[in-house]
Formats: sequence, C-alpha cells, structure tokens
Amino acid sequence: FCICNMMSFKLALAVLLCEAVRSGWSLAKDNTDATSQSAREARRTAAAADVDDANLPDRPLQLVRPDPMHHQHLELVPENVKRLHHVNKAVAVVAVVGKFHSGKSFLLNQLMGKQEGFGVGPTVRPKTMGIWMWGKPLEIVLPSGNPLSVIFLDTEGFAASNISESYDAKIFSVAALLSSYLIYNSVKIIDQADIDYLELLSKRTQLFALRSQVTKSQWFDQFNHDLLKFPPLLWVVEDFVQMTEGEETAVEWLRRIMETNSREDNKHGVNLLGMFDKVDCVTLFLPATTKTLLQDLSKAREEDLTPEYRQERDQLLSRLKKGLVPKEKNGKSITGGELATLLEILVTAANEGSLANIPGRWETFISRLRVGALEDCITYYESNMEVLLKKHNHGAINESELREWHQASKENATQLLSRLLLGLDQVNNTFAELRSVADEKFESTRDLNEKKIHIACNSAQKKIEVEAEEEAQLCVLPMKTSQLNEMYKSIQKKALARYKEEVGFLEGNGAYRRHSEQLKTGLEYVFKAITLKNKQALEAILNAAIETAVEKFREAAMNHNGVPRTTADMKSIIGRVRVEAEKVFADKAASVEGESLYTPFQGHLTTKLAHEEELCKKENLDLIRAACKTIVIPTSTYPHIHRQHAHNTQRAHNTHICTRTHSYFD
Repeated sequence: FCICNMMSFKLALAVLLCEAVRSGWSLAKDNTDATSQSAREARRTAAAADVDDANLPDRPLQLVRPDPMHHQHLELVPENVKRLHHVNKAVAVVAVVGKFHSGKSFLLNQLMGKQEGFGVGPTVRPKTMGIWMWGKPLEIVLPSGNPLSVIFLDTEGFAASNISESYDAKIFSVAALLSSYLIYNSVKIIDQADIDYLELLSKRTQLFALRSQVTKSQWFDQFNHDLLKFPPLLWVVEDFVQMTEGEETAVEWLRRIMETNSREDNKHGVNLLGMFDKVDCVTLFLPATTKTLLQDLSKAREEDLTPEYRQERDQLLSRLKKGLVPKEKNGKSITGGELATLLEILVTAANEGSLANIPGRWETFISRLRVGALEDCITYYESNMEVLLKKHNHGAINESELREWHQASKENATQLLSRLLLGLDQVNNTFAELRSVADEKFESTRDLNEKKIHIACNSAQKKIEVEAEEEAQLCVLPMKTSQLNEMYKSIQKKALARYKEEVGFLEGNGAYRRHSEQLKTGLEYVFKAITLKNKQALEAILNAAIETAVEKFREAAMNHNGVPRTTADMKSIIGRVRVEAEKVFADKAASVEGESLYTPFQGHLTTKLAHEEELCKKENLDLIRAACKTIVIPTSTYPHIHRQHAHNTQRAHNTHICTRTHSYFD
C-alpha cells in the first residue's frame, strides 16, 4: 500500500508518545478520563474478588475497543480488563500485528491449537476491532521449571479504509509495549510499504518506551540497556510459495531487505535492525488449497491443512516457545494485575496526544524532548554512580576506580541521550550540557571521596598502631636484642599487611601513602619504647648478678676464726674466690651474654672484686698487727726460776714470736 502524508503522521505519533512519558510504570496521576477511572475500579474489584485463574473464560475477550463515534481513540473494556487480575502467575504476552486481513487471527488460533478461537473474517470487512486477548492463558513450564501463563493478543489490522494512521500508531504502541514477543504478520511477500510503515511506528513507539522506563529511578538499581529495547520481533510471511535467492534463509532475506531499503528519513541512521534486539523471520506455506477453506479458514480442521503448513507451523510454535520469557518490571516477573495496570497506562497515554495541535507543536515537542531526555540521562548518570557508592557502602573508593566509573557512566549516559533523541537535529549542545553536568557532579563526588579516603586511612593507621602496641606489650621482657629486633620486624610486617588488607584498595592515593609512612613511624616509636624497657630489664639482671657475685666473694674470702693468714694463703684464697664470684656472675647473667651491655658490666664486676680484695688484705693486715701487740710473756709466769734465767727464756720466746710474725709479711 502507499503511505500518505508520512511527515504529518510522524509528527502526530511523536507528540502522542511524548505525552505518554507522564504515565511511567507506577500508577498515573488521578485522571478525569472515564476510561482510566473505569480501569482502576476494575482493578480494585478484581483485587477484592477471590477468583481462581481457572475461572477465566476460554474464549476471546476484548480488552481495548475504538471509540464508537470517530474510531480515533482507544477505550478500555473494564469487565474484561479486570479478568487479568485473576492471572496470578508470571505472564508472557504474545501479540500479533499487521495489515488487516493478513491472517493474524487464524495464525493465533494455530499457535494456541484451537480451531474455533479468535474470529476469522470471511468478508472484505475487518473482523477484529481494537485489541483482544484469549481469555484463558496457555499454561506452560519454562526450561527453568518455572510456570508461565502465556496471554495471546489479537490486534486490529493496519491500513483499513477510513482508519487514520494515528489510530494505527496507538494500536501498535500499546500492543508492542505490552508484549514480550511481537509477531508482525504479512501475506505472500515482504514489501517496501510494510517495512516503511512498521519502521515509522516502531521509531515513535521506541521513544515512548525509552521515556516511560528511563524516568523511573527504580530501573537503575540493576540498569541494563536491554530494558530500553523492544521485545523480539518475529516476521511471519503467510501463504509463501516463492523461493528465496540462492540458499538464502528467510531471516537473511528479511535482514537484506531491511538493510538495503531506502526511506525519506534514513539520514538519522535509525532502522528496525537497530531498534529490535532480535529480528527473526518465518515463512508458512498455504494452509489449504481449496477456495472454500481459503475463504473461511475457521472451517479448516487439522487434517484439512496442508502437510507443508503443519510442519512449518509446528516449527514456528517450537521456536516461539523457546523464545518466550516472562514480562518483567524492575527485573521481576509481573502478574496479570500488573499487566492490567500497564495496559491502562499505555491506553491513557495514547489518548492524551492532543492530535489537533500537532503541526504547531513540533518545536515545542523537540524542546520538551530535549529537556526531558537530558533530565533522564542526568538521573541515569547519578543512579549509575550510586551503584558504585552502594558497592562500597558509601565509603572510600579508589580514585582510579571512581574516575573510570565516572567516565563509563558519562559515556553510557551520552549513548542513552543519543537513543532518546533518536538522531534529531539541533540538539548537539544537549550532549555538551550533559557532559558538563556529569563532570560537575563528579568533582563534588571526588572531593567528598578524598575526605573519606583520609578518614579511612587514618582510622586504619590508628587502629593498627594500637593493635601492634598491644601485641608488643604481651612480649615477656627481658629478651635478647636480636630477638627483640626479630619481634619488631614481625609486628611491623603484620601491621603493614593488615593496613594493606583494610585499605589496600586505596593504594596509589596520596593519603594512603602518607598514612602508611605515619604507621611505620608510629611502630618505630613503639619499638623504641620497648627497647628502652628491655635495656632496663637487662641492666637489672646484670646489676643483680654483680651483687650476687660480690656477696659470694665476701663470704668465701671472710676470715671466720680471726687468725691472720700468710701471704701465700691470702693469694690462694683470693684467687679461688674470684673465680667462683666470676662464675656466679656468668651464671646469673647468662641470658644477657652476647649483649653489648655484658662487657661493660663485666668490667664493673672486676672493679668491685678488686676493691673487695683490697678490703680482705687490709683486714688480714690488721689481724697481724693485733697479734704482734698481744704476744708478750709476763715475769710472774716463772716465779720459781732464777731471774737471769727467766730473762734469757723471755728473750728466746720473743725472738721466736718475731720470727713467726715476720713470716706473715713475706
């Protein structure tokens, strides 16, 4: 078909989807719109009801219908929307979109395995209006073992007569963003009109998706760019009987067409392959060969279908099941109730486009888009930086890591801004503004981080110093200086290792090196204090050894009977006693032997023993003098002897005494 007034449609859809920004994933503000109010009432009613999902009817249910007057706006069907709240398991949504009368309803019936499913129109008039779901979800079990409720959506066909392109955009936006697997259905061939139209719808819907998701901060805890992309796109070509070129597969055929087709706005470099994370293509042969069945395929039984069609359909179904994943919000699977909320948000946003004023609002749209995109990307940058801060419990961070994270976050935010603006012109200054704001915020974060680094390093230094001092205090003194040095080296090594273990991730920062040196200095002070205590203890041992040795010398050299000793006796006794005293000193000071203090104290002992020796000699000399004065024989001792004879006898005795006394002085 031919796309008319393409630029007008783009403008219309762009403003429509921009208006959707305010909705987000949370409940929208109180709306005066009757449709929104009805949907909320339906949700509250469903929450109060205690109905098992098995009571969901096994038939088509219309969720969204066109307004009956103009067929331009979308209306929720409250009694059917509330049924979604009965689906309590994780859900996956498979939506089929495409031109009217392209076989969407029949394809869905085949995927569900139902002959009588969604209505299949046998006339030229479109059968499906709005968006329909099959009331009873298909229950499957994922390879992970988790149950999954699959909801199938049938949509109103595009390009029907008397239906505006703006209305088609609304149907496509709601269906695409609601689904977790999107199927685009066409007949016989993939033509240029299909690709152009789908791309136009997808571009504006992508903007809607980006704005809706990025503006919610909860997406950022585990941010992933995949959240900003469409679900996988599967292009199904029905009634395909042609042959592709050479050995080209259907997927290669589709990609070649997408890559080589020309569009009026190709200058922006945004195409379907860039918007959809995964693009696949499947061809299906004619389901039947008789005119009767082809006119109304709802009458075709399984055995009426061609073998080629059944085989390719089964392959499609298998591929679809393998690719199904639950619809997620904030990284968690959603249930039917949350799906109903999302449906309400999307429909409300689609209806708030103010389409009558589109041509005059283009510049306003661009301005709003630029400002909103900038705010979103700044929020993303801040949230991404917050991830790093949380990782370190809002403590100190290595400066290199912080700077690298900042650069990566700024680059990701810039890429996100590029996607949000979708290559629009006159927005280059927005990128410079984003980088400037990110750099300013980084400088503030860096200054605060410097303070945290100082606090962390200082705290670690002081704590480890105290621990090292406590360990040193446990050492038993005295000990040899060599042992003390080894102990200090061990304590220092363990202390520096603990410092690196605690704040080693900050290595390279000036504060880290500064406090490391301060720690070494503090440990040296601790060692000097311990060394002084150890020296005093060693001196105490040596002094005690000297006192014991001198006391031993005194006891051994003491003259207990008061009899003067000869020179030879004195020399022998003093020599023997000195050896014994020196041995006592050596035994008592054995633990200090080899220390630098030992020799000086040994000399001090020698001096003291020499002094004691002199005292011993003086004492012996005094005994000799006393002996010389007291050895005198009185005359009365010999009364019966003649006086002359007594005189001679006294003289001879005195001569003998003098001879004996003289021998003490030899």
